[in-house]
Amino acid sequence: MQETRGFLREGPTVSFLAGPRRIPGAPGTTDKALDLDLPLFLSSKARADLEGTLGQAHPLLKEAALREGMFRLRAAYLDAWLASRLLALREVDFATVERWLKSSQARFEAGSDPAFQVSLVEGELLKVRQDLDEAWTQEARTWGTLFALADIPMGPLPLADPGPVPVIPTVDLERRLEEGPLRKALFAQTNLEEQSLRLKEAQALSRWSLRGSYATEGDEKVARFGLAVRLPRPGEGNSIRSNTEAQIRANQGAARQALAELDARALGVISRLKLAPTNRSIPDFTKAIEAVGLRLQEGRERPSEALPIRRQLLESQMASLRRHHAQHLLAAELKALLPEVNQ
Repeated sequence: MQETRGFLREGPTVSFLAGPRRIPGAPGTTDKALDLDLPLFLSSKARADLEGTLGQAHPLLKEAALREGMFRLRAAYLDAWLASRLLALREVDFATVERWLKSSQARFEAGSDPAFQVSLVEGELLKVRQDLDEAWTQEARTWGTLFALADIPMGPLPLADPGPVPVIPTVDLERRLEEGPLRKALFAQTNLEEQSLRLKEAQALSRWSLRGSYATEGDEKVARFGLAVRLPRPGEGNSIRSNTEAQIRANQGAARQALAELDARALGVISRLKLAPTNRSIPDFTKAIEAVGLRLQEGRERPSEALPIRRQLLESQMASLRRHHAQHLLAAELKALLPEVNQ
């Protein structure tokens, strides 16, 4: 920060003046003058405090920004991956219901099923179509978020599976979360803002300046150098100090609120971690749905019986994907909150 360096309160002021000198009976000349004003800042303690605070806060703020950035990127990737998998399920489901509609129409024409069985499948196809449209929209939305954070093509592409959920040690988790980089960065940011306000207060209260001038007046050359002091207006010092204290209290209040939000976030992670099941692979209900479709085609199931089973199997498949997504998201958030980077 430039305001912590040098002895100047602010930038120097340079003035240049010129004007004609007319003396009756003598040729005219031009007077010139150069004035220089250097506002001094002599409060070395305020400068040293801010420099020290800045040196301590910089690595903490950098680490916190890196953690939060990696978490946002990971979360965007997981959201895009989930949206693409759910879209693939919806596309397969739409094709499945279309085939079931053809089978139902054929059985109705053969006199095996009543007309309302065909109507049930037609209504289900409309709902599946709507769900498919929503899945396309969700995939585009999540891909746009990921595109804003990573160097990837604009259009959606297949994403690699996140793999097994990483195992993060949970021993003494509460204490480790209290020592996390985000919490430390919050305290460092609050202290840095306070020291910055103290420095600005000292600058506003600083009144001394170095003044100098050099002028040519006719045949004479005049140089001056000295000190200047700005006289305060009544109550100016108290007003500056009161304003500084008010800003510090406001920053401390905002910091307390941010700390409470961070603690609530950590508490939520701990609660979800206690309820999280053991790591397991994603079950595949595709063959079960195909078996139901085969029974429908063979006439051993009617649409009124097959559709609820298909819907329940599909919802179970989507729930398993969402659960896998939630577990990975939880692990990513723990990596951001814990003090050490876990591999």
